[in-house]
Parts: sequence; C-alpha cells; structure tokens
Amino acid sequence: MSHSTAHSDVSRHVALVVPVRGFDDAKSRLSASLSPIQRRTLAQNCATGVLRRHVPCLKFVVCDDDEVETWARNCDAIPIRVESRGLNASLHEATPLIVEKYPADMLMIVHADLPLPNELDQVIAVLQSARDDDNGRVLINPDRHRDGTNVLALSSSLIGKWQFAYGENSFTHHQHEAHRLNCHVDIFESTYLGFDIDTSDDLQHPVIANILPTLLPDWIRT
Repeated sequence: MSHSTAHSDVSRHVALVVPVRGFDDAKSRLSASLSPIQRRTLAQNCATGVLRRHVPCLKFVVCDDDEVETWARNCDAIPIRVESRGLNASLHEATPLIVEKYPADMLMIVHADLPLPNELDQVIAVLQSARDDDNGRVLINPDRHRDGTNVLALSSSLIGKWQFAYGENSFTHHQHEAHRLNCHVDIFESTYLGFDIDTSDDLQHPVIANILPTLLPDWIRT
C-alpha cells in the first residue's frame, strides 16, 4: 500500500485527546466571579464544544471520574481512565495506551476549556498534509499570552520519549522539549484557539464576554 493511500483517511490517523477533570471542582480560579454551579456549567459546556466540533478524527477523553466517563461516551468519545493525578502525569499514563490500542499517526492534545474551538479542523488539515520526519513532528498552538499550550500535536513515535510540561511557561518548555528530541516544530498561530478561560480577567475580555451567554446562560455581563 502506498504512503498516500495509507494516509488518505485522516480519521484513522489523528487522535484528538482532551483531558477532563471532574466538573464539580473545575475552574476554581474563577471562584471569585462564578458560583460552583456556574463553574461546573462553564467547564462542561466548553468541553462539550471542543469534543463536538465536526473534525475528522478519533476522539478520546482522559479522565479519572465516572461522571466524566459517561459524559465522554455521550459525546462520542472514547474514555481513557487513568490513576495518575495532575495533567502531565495523566497524559504520560494515557498516551501510550492510546497509541498501543488505536491507529493514530498524530496525537492532538487540546485543553477542554477552549471557548472558541473553531480552528481545530484547520489544525487537523495541517497535520494531515505535513510529512513526518525521522525524529517526529510537533505542532504547538500557544495561548494568547504565549505562555500556555492550548493545543499540542505529537507524532505517535514520540510517545514514551516526550516529557509533557504543562503549567507555567509550557509554550517555551514544549519548544525546548521538541528541540531536545530534535523534532521539527510548527507553531500554529490561531486567534480563536489562543483563548481559554482561566481567570476572572478572561471573563471580561470582549471576545469571551460576547460568547459567554451561549456557554453560561445565566451570565450577566458587568
């Protein structure tokens, strides 16, 4: 089978991986602005929006929670249960399970709190058209502050070698990790995917404030 034929159907070769913690304790940094019920609603609606984008790929949810597992199945995603705590440890546990059991050339790890996941299909198109190199390929979409990593795509050949470094300055740390492994790195600049909702200041940003009523029906803009 030729290389082009083997990769003609991207749905067999890209895995969308969305880590999701329990909804009840989500978005604690917004506690000064939103009630617990509002934080739960916002977290679940953002995550649902990410998973229900009509993008041609396998979809997985990394979780350690029964409710999230059921929710993931309702969103037509495959739940990957982990024992590890924390984002980095959970991904180090989950990603080898995914590449071992499912056909995927690239894993695309996407934060669950992106309110505007409009350009995920464009990321997949980039991954589909980009040729892997001998050492693997990495794509990074930073947040709008160029501090965090909102989308991280990795060649499956890197799983087991790659060290996830989510947290402060993860955009820089992930670039350094790609260079450590001598990988080709693409930086995907996206106005939409650069937005996330972490702090009370984020709620006041005009772009986010304009769409909050769709994610949080009882939101009243101040």
